[in-house]
Amino acid sequence: MSYSRPPAPPPVRIPSITIEQQALQQQYDLYERPPPYSEVDVNARPPPLPTRPSALSLNVNDDYLMIPPPVHPRRSNSASSSHNLTATTPPPLHPRRSSSVSLSHNLNAVNDLPPPPLPSRPPRLPPRSRSPSISSRRASVSSSLEPLQHTATETACQASSSFPLFDESTNILDFSLSTSPPSDIFPRKMHELPLPNNINNNNMSIPTNKFYGNFLLGEQSNPTWTHPYSLWYDRDTPGIAISHILAAQRVFSTETPPQFYFCPTNIRAFVFTARELHDDGMSIPSLGFADCKHMSLQLQLKKNDNQFIWCPLVQGMGFITMIYYNLTPQLYSAIGFKSLSLVQTRENTIKYQAILEDNRVWSLYIILPSAQDGQSMSLSLRDMNTVVSDTCINGTIIQLVPLDDPVLDDAVGCYPTDCTVSAFISNTNDQEANYRLSYITQGQSRSGSTLLFALPHHIETFTSKTMERETQLTLDSTVMGVMRGFITNEFDMIITVPPSNLQFDPWTTVPNRQHPKYSSATIQAITRAAMIESEQNVLEESNLDSMYFSGKSLAKYAWILYCCHFIIHNNDLTTNLLINLKQAMQRFIDNKQKLPLNYDTTWHGLISSGTSSQDFGNSFYNDHHFHYSYHVITAAIIAKVDQDINPNDESWLSSNKEWVETLIRDYANPSEKDPYFPQFRSFDWFNGHSWAKGLFESGDGKDEESSSEDVNASYALKLWGQVTKNSQLEKLGEIQLGILRTSLNHYFLYQDNNTTEPKEFISNKVSGILFENKIDHTTYFGNQLQYIQMIHAIPITPASSFIRSPQFVKEEWEQKLLALVGDIEDGWKGIIMLNVALFDPLISYSFFSDANFKPTFLDGGQSLTWSLTYSGAFIDD
Repeated sequence: MSYSRPPAPPPVRIPSITIEQQALQQQYDLYERPPPYSEVDVNARPPPLPTRPSALSLNVNDDYLMIPPPVHPRRSNSASSSHNLTATTPPPLHPRRSSSVSLSHNLNAVNDLPPPPLPSRPPRLPPRSRSPSISSRRASVSSSLEPLQHTATETACQASSSFPLFDESTNILDFSLSTSPPSDIFPRKMHELPLPNNINNNNMSIPTNKFYGNFLLGEQSNPTWTHPYSLWYDRDTPGIAISHILAAQRVFSTETPPQFYFCPTNIRAFVFTARELHDDGMSIPSLGFADCKHMSLQLQLKKNDNQFIWCPLVQGMGFITMIYYNLTPQLYSAIGFKSLSLVQTRENTIKYQAILEDNRVWSLYIILPSAQDGQSMSLSLRDMNTVVSDTCINGTIIQLVPLDDPVLDDAVGCYPTDCTVSAFISNTNDQEANYRLSYITQGQSRSGSTLLFALPHHIETFTSKTMERETQLTLDSTVMGVMRGFITNEFDMIITVPPSNLQFDPWTTVPNRQHPKYSSATIQAITRAAMIESEQNVLEESNLDSMYFSGKSLAKYAWILYCCHFIIHNNDLTTNLLINLKQAMQRFIDNKQKLPLNYDTTWHGLISSGTSSQDFGNSFYNDHHFHYSYHVITAAIIAKVDQDINPNDESWLSSNKEWVETLIRDYANPSEKDPYFPQFRSFDWFNGHSWAKGLFESGDGKDEESSSEDVNASYALKLWGQVTKNSQLEKLGEIQLGILRTSLNHYFLYQDNNTTEPKEFISNKVSGILFENKIDHTTYFGNQLQYIQMIHAIPITPASSFIRSPQFVKEEWEQKLLALVGDIEDGWKGIIMLNVALFDPLISYSFFSDANFKPTFLDGGQSLTWSLTYSGAFIDD
């Protein structure tokens, strides 16, 4: 869920002012303040701006442009929920649909598949030479995590060995949990939001939380971010519009530090269209889609089945690539062309340089199909906004990049159409793993490879093999720092993964506190808390109309159960709580909770039977990895305790394994062979974290608020994989945790030495809500500082310290939390103080063991038993 800015109108040209003043006028037209947050997102509109000042005096940082957006509360709708902080309930989430599309289930398929592959590429040329200063950056990382320090410039592990470092005989991501239909306990329902017209996905599930979601929803005209570019359907031209935004164009609010910053959207640097799309002035081209995968989409702008522009959308693609079929290329720019110059013609490749009125230089390449040898094409300016071609040559490729460097000539002609992910375990170090993004390409280039742009968290972990393909090309991303260009078809990375002893027991990266140990006084304190909390009514507390809040309640009691059995070894407390927790879980296993889950036959997933306004939009695929991972962890703890009590009796596990793994298939299905769920619904392997937004249009793209619950989702995979002896699922969870450890500390959690995010934003210490195009230091449920900081900490589990380093937590405590914690009297106080255990367990334990401790200090998903157990594991005797 997010707020959105509506598409901006085309900029108005004012011939009587200078180009610089004209550019400023354009910025005024496009730099709109963020409107209020909306659960629906796309229908939110800002209040009208005051009368426009003159272009000569315009200051885009004027206060009236910078009003921080209010946020709707994010609450359980259940009146019985003990977790509500106020009685406020959010406004309804209205179904998101295009007014022009029928609500009936639409399975219309596009008949034209992606064009046939072009001739094979020539053999790869030797790697380009690189400066010693760059190649020497790759250093070996210690195999120890004591102490673990996160910085935005950490280098990844590289090793020089004559034998393979990783076991490449098994791709640990190549497995299926199941390919069978979900159980009949989940009623089959068609989603109220139909699939878009003209979609052909070869009977595979359509992802719901991916970067290209805006193309599939509503009017299909909100941007999609491939990074470093954004693309959208421009109906006015009509055509596919593209934009790239410089860091200097970002808009910051005026507070210190700024509450938010965002990039202007819908600046039509180029719009790819065709002469034939304008001939009759009546017909409107349509969008077509094929091969909707978790890292790519094949997009078509169609006049008809024989005349269309094909645009492969792949994250990280270096060139914007458009292939014209039976259409005459035409390019429009709302910024305007200052000049268009022919640079060179080489074989079938023609290179132009386009300078726009904002003085940015773009390299524009035309690649003619080899079957058309002897033919040629030329471009010319028809007017200051339009470039036209002199002919139509079927299969013409146009590639565009906002740079001018000879190195581009090595990669032009080759373009990615898809990307696959693989991962391998280390032969020598259980704290290292290798994962790869392998790009499938078409076309030919001089190097045999394409141009890709990498994000900072990629570069931090690149192997020397990938670094050898580095160029000096850079482009700004929207909110994730500077991207660097690589001429390669593969990103090869080595990451630090959780060590083998990070399992269920308390675990920390606080120096010299690696092994949990408990004094007799600590055991007594834990026992006193467990005796009270284990007797509370888990059956009633988890009986809510929310998968999220019920899951938090169940997981709270699961961790109490773990403490009762494995920490204080109290058989009576264990037996009673195990019975009650199994009974509470059975309600969900039987799908008899207040809002049962349905299996959606349209988008293929488990969704709430409630309305889109309930449970944070679960029925529209919001937050599934948050919601379901709590249930998965609960099941993992029940199974582990069961296995320890009755080693020869796995009846509970075997009876309920399918139900648990159906939840996992919904949010983390690893296999494209599973026809009932999309592959990796939530986790984005390019961005390095999950997206929480489902089937809602968004002017700023997908978003995620709670980075720590993202961690919890991957931790759940690891724990369930362990208890079910599924080593590949366990490793999947570990790989994702290793990636999150890197990415979150670039984009969500800001240590003082972070150099990825703007320096003026770092003192916020956390992102708040991170969108693809904006970061807003707030939450969906309120703007209190404790909410904003701690939504990135809950729940505190053994995995927390792997992500949130002692140094970061100490900085956040001293700079943000220490001054306010004394005035907090609700559950946020307990979250803050358990978070303190990640850098000073003694302060944390002293708080929870104090005789004056109040139960009201505990969040609804937090127990005193676990708080004492976690903090008490690492204090001195």
